[in-house]
Amino acid sequence: MSSQSFVFIFPNWIGHLNPSLPVARRLVELGHDVHYVCFDEVKSKIEGTRAKFHSAVDGQPELYAGRGRDFISMLTHLKDEFQVESGNCGALWQLRNIMIEKQLPGLVRLLRELQPRAIVHCPLSSPEALWASKVVNVPSIALNTFAGPGALAGAIGWCFKSEKIVFDDLDQLLKRWQPNLDALQRLERSWGLTLHQGMPPCLGYLDSIAMGSLTITTTSEDLQDPMESELQDAYCEAGTSFAFVGPLLDRAGHWKPLDSASEDGSNVVEQVRAARSSGRLVVLVSMGTVVTGNMPGWGWEGRPLDDLGRPQGLTGCQLCRSAWAGAFDAFGSASSEDGALIVVALGPQADPLGDVVAPPNAICCAFLPQVDILRAGVDVFLTHGGQNSFTESLVNATPVVVCPGFSDQVVNASKAVALGVGLKVDRPYPEAGGEELASSNYRKDVAVALHFVVALPEYKTAAAVQRKKLLAAGGVEHATELILGVVPTPSPGSAKVGGA
Repeated sequence: MSSQSFVFIFPNWIGHLNPSLPVARRLVELGHDVHYVCFDEVKSKIEGTRAKFHSAVDGQPELYAGRGRDFISMLTHLKDEFQVESGNCGALWQLRNIMIEKQLPGLVRLLRELQPRAIVHCPLSSPEALWASKVVNVPSIALNTFAGPGALAGAIGWCFKSEKIVFDDLDQLLKRWQPNLDALQRLERSWGLTLHQGMPPCLGYLDSIAMGSLTITTTSEDLQDPMESELQDAYCEAGTSFAFVGPLLDRAGHWKPLDSASEDGSNVVEQVRAARSSGRLVVLVSMGTVVTGNMPGWGWEGRPLDDLGRPQGLTGCQLCRSAWAGAFDAFGSASSEDGALIVVALGPQADPLGDVVAPPNAICCAFLPQVDILRAGVDVFLTHGGQNSFTESLVNATPVVVCPGFSDQVVNASKAVALGVGLKVDRPYPEAGGEELASSNYRKDVAVALHFVVALPEYKTAAAVQRKKLLAAGGVEHATELILGVVPTPSPGSAKVGGA
């Protein structure tokens, strides 16, 4: 096939972005041009694949000018402009069509300039990609980084529950909210696009999946979460095509940290290999990028809400520090050369450990090449249970202790137990004043679970069974073939993308 151009449209959220990077790299290796529309903080990751970076902020001034240089800042400004009082999840749906209207001019300008043969995008976080693809008349391919459409529905449902959002109430609000109706009229008048006046037909139904050419999903078919019958019927009626490719993992040595000034992590991988060769246990610990980060409501300072919408339980900070301390209690040693090697990803906070003291046999870094470390050999992985981390552990036959924070992490924690690949330690929800005791008990439970998983070989055996299934899904090569398979073959003298 001759050289083609592809545009990838993704958020800067690592769980959504990371699986796309090895596919982009593979397309570049095959001689194709890959362009990303994304955000400055992940520019080094994108350019590490040799794809070309295009700033969503600079390229879409109709949405971002005067509203900050990141998605959350923009959303906060937009909520104030339109007097939207709900949390970020509710605001995303209420303002969805307004944002798409403001994103399209800049995105269409770029697409007409780049002339892509196909668009690859995140269906949940980048819905503008689908509608831009309709305007310029090129195929769109969704890359769903949840465990199938059922998991995506569950994640949306969890967010709705956390903000006390009722689907039907939000549907009715959108159908009578004038700013939404005005945006829809302008979208139809300017671009000939007809978007939902209210919510989609059911929870978990996304136009970006249903109306795209193909949806690639980063799990195996048998590991996907079940779909409610209403959602399954809706996707069947739309003729949606799902392809399950398993985790999309980069080759060793290609990982890039969020901070381009950070070390590449190769030294840590070598230390893990040395520990393995000397017979030491290796324990990997990561609570993910959301709970350790600064996302409002779900991040470092965030707490879940009770039935009355009041914050309760542990903050992300308290949850992480208790989990890290549990790992140190379980495997800490007085010497850096003795006992297990504990490798911990701490995230971006200035003082993540606080009063927690890491033992001499622990390596603690803000960011780590997680997949490379798992490949080098890990005896147990304490993980938050995000979809990428969960499948990355299984494809490397690594047993887990899952300490979920929210959303699909909770489902994956239960899935780990059901599959026999590990144990879970659920997030505690103490009443006000009970946080200190809950943190202490959680810390103890984490230590016990880690000891248990390391001691019993059946967890490793069960993980090895799942490894075979995930490898059979095809990974990056299969995903790349699928993307190239939907690209129409250009004929001599064919019209340019999007016409004049």
